[in-house]
Amino acid sequence: MSDNRFFRRGGPFALGEIALHVGGELAAEAPPAFMVQDVAALDNAKIGELSVFSDGARCSEFAQSRASVIVTSRKLGEHDHNGTWLILVRDPRLAFTQIGHLFYPRELPEAGVQGGAQIDETASIGAGSQIAHGVVVGRNAQLGVRCLVDSNAVIDDGVIVGDDCRIGANSTISHAVIGSRVRISSNVSIGGEGFGFVPSPRGLLHVAHFGRVVIGDDVRIGGNCAIDRGAMDDTVIGTGTVIDNLVQIAHNVRIGRNCVIAAQTGIAGSSTLGDQVMIGGQVGVNDHITIGARARIAAKSGVIHDIAEGETVGGYPAVPIRHWHRQTLETKARFATRKPN
Repeated sequence: MSDNRFFRRGGPFALGEIALHVGGELAAEAPPAFMVQDVAALDNAKIGELSVFSDGARCSEFAQSRASVIVTSRKLGEHDHNGTWLILVRDPRLAFTQIGHLFYPRELPEAGVQGGAQIDETASIGAGSQIAHGVVVGRNAQLGVRCLVDSNAVIDDGVIVGDDCRIGANSTISHAVIGSRVRISSNVSIGGEGFGFVPSPRGLLHVAHFGRVVIGDDVRIGGNCAIDRGAMDDTVIGTGTVIDNLVQIAHNVRIGRNCVIAAQTGIAGSSTLGDQVMIGGQVGVNDHITIGARARIAAKSGVIHDIAEGETVGGYPAVPIRHWHRQTLETKARFATRKPN
């Protein structure tokens, strides 16, 4: 159960209403009128709560769970359990996520401008938006309706932010055009100059950056990320892409739609990622690399050449995943047979 100091729970909801919400089927003995109070993890759910069983490795927890209702698939539901009522769905994880949003819907911002915020008279703030203490909104900046800008964030001159966006505390956004329903966590830097230098008689001369950052709808950006603006072209983050904490995206990078980029990844300048690319944590991507749509890159890999569509790679340098596993096994075998000094 969540801490009600931080989260506002909806409900309770009738079991039949929940099943209808996720397009699920109630097992024969499940009473549609039963009122579900909350959602919880499988191993600590209580009577009156709903949980999920989506992994066959957790059969013992399923058998012993005290949850009144469990969302699962028809196949997994054949495992032994203690009489818990079941909602049968094709994708239990998806259904449980949808139910979580039913019980814990996103709260609308409290419209208004709090004390200490500095909003230029030429800026446009959409109806229903909340501007917190210490926020700075620059000249000709535009924020859509129902946006929330948290404490000490900076929306620089000319920045455009769509509707229903959330911008975390201490984040700085410049030279950017941002879509709707974008979630930006705390301490994020968007639109700064990229890392580019040219030798000159007086030392390193920084390359001028006069591109933008263009972010599509429904993008999520984790804390402490840096997304640099383009040098001449734009840096682009496609619709629906999810970026974890501590990710660096350099100038002119173009990321497709619905990509997933895990923490501590660095993508060097002018690289291109197709749609639905998945990148594990601590991956390094070289500059001017093309990664095809639906490619997958294992954690801690180093990508130094193009990756084909749909390919799964790992290691440094990144190679097809089977080759990487073979290399790993061979290395372990060599160490296992090595005699101690």
